[in-house]
Amino acid sequence: MRFLLLPLLLLLLTAPALAQMKFVLQYQDQFGKWHRYQEKHNEGDAYRTAKARAAATGKRFRIVDGDGNLLDLVSP
Repeated sequence: MRFLLLPLLLLLLTAPALAQMKFVLQYQDQFGKWHRYQEKHNEGDAYRTAKARAAATGKRFRIVDGDGNLLDLVSP
């Protein structure tokens, strides 16, 4: 019985550590309002996507985390 409880206890303790960080891409419209574009779980991929979309559309993009804190701002 003890052998079954130990792995279950370890799984419950490490579950928050396994959660991935969210990176939300947002773009700014002509009125200065920010709109959600996409969500990613890889920071490098989020930056590459924001940079490519800013160049393609001519709009400013920003990357914020799951709590809404600004991580990066990309201008065309």
